[in-house]
Amino acid sequence: MKNNDIKILIEGKFVPELSNKKDSLFYFSYKVNIHNNSSKKVQLLSRHWDIKDALGRDKVVDGEGVIGQKPIINPGSNFEYQSYCPLKTSFGFMEGFYTMKDEGGEYFKTPIPKLGLVSSGLIN
Repeated sequence: MKNNDIKILIEGKFVPELSNKKDSLFYFSYKVNIHNNSSKKVQLLSRHWDIKDALGRDKVVDGEGVIGQKPIINPGSNFEYQSYCPLKTSFGFMEGFYTMKDEGGEYFKTPIPKLGLVSSGLIN
C-alpha cells in the first residue's frame, strides 16, 4: 500500500464552552476524514497521537480504533469522525498515525498530518 492510497484530512477548532482558563484546561475538537484511494478495503485498527502543549509537555495516546470503532473503509469511500483533545495551555499541536490492515492482510501505517491547536483569543 502506498502512502497516497489513504488520504487524511484533519481540522480542529477551539471549544470555549468546555474550556476553563482559570484551571488551565483548554479543549479542542477535531474532525478527521479518512479517504481510501486504493483498490482494496482497509480497516483502521489503532491510533497513535503525539500531543505537545505550549510548554513543550508531551502526551502520547495509543488505543484501539477511533471513537470505539474499527471501521472498514471500502475503495473510493471515506470514514469521518469527530473527537476532542484537552490541553493545559491555550495552544499546542497533535500529529500521529493510524495502523491499518488491507483486505490482503498487509499491515501499514498512515501518517496523520500535524494539526495546530490554538484558542480563539490568541490570533489577531
